[in-house]
Order: sequence, then C-alpha cells, then structure tokens
Amino acid sequence: MLVRNYAKPFCIAGFILGEIYMLFVVLAPYGKDRGRGLPAPIPMEESVAAGTPVPTGAMAARIIACGMLFGPFGGLVGLGVGLIVSGVAQRFRPSEGGAAGREDGPPKASG
Repeated sequence: MLVRNYAKPFCIAGFILGEIYMLFVVLAPYGKDRGRGLPAPIPMEESVAAGTPVPTGAMAARIIACGMLFGPFGGLVGLGVGLIVSGVAQRFRPSEGGAAGREDGPPKASG
C-alpha cells in the first residue's frame, strides 16, 4: 500500500523557510570592522561613513533579487527532503498481508 506523498507540504515549507532565511540575510547589519572574517582586507575607499544605513531603494532591490533565488532553491531542498521522507515512510511501513498475502498478478482460475 502506498503512503502519503510528503513532497508537496515539504516543498511549500522549504519555500517559506527559504524566504525567511533570505530576510535574515538581507536585513542583517553590516560588520563595522573592515575586512572582518577575510584573510586579507579588501581595499575600499571611505566614501561612506561606517554605520550609515542602507538606502531603502537599495534594500528593496536586494529583497526582490534575493527573493527570486532563496525561495525556489528552498522549495527544491524541501522537495528533495519530502521525497526522501516519503520513500522512508513507504519502506518501513508494515504491509497488511505480509509476504504471503501478496500476489504478483491477477487471481488464477482454479479448475
């Protein structure tokens, strides 16, 4: 007997979680230390003072651009996880009749 296919709800959940993660990435504050986390500092001009907020238009453009990537890729990850969960659930689900109750074809006429 087949079990429920979990691909669709996992795909939807992956899409939503991908969009939430995108918001965390885009709205995260910038580090104030130049070159933090890099092996060598990036040469930059000091055209903008540290701690200056990002313009609203630039932030909206980043949200739209990243939203087109994070959501679908999160949905693909959710789809893969859902297919794996469906396969595992079907593999370990006990069959009703066991191996003896299974038939490979239509019932044979006795006669």
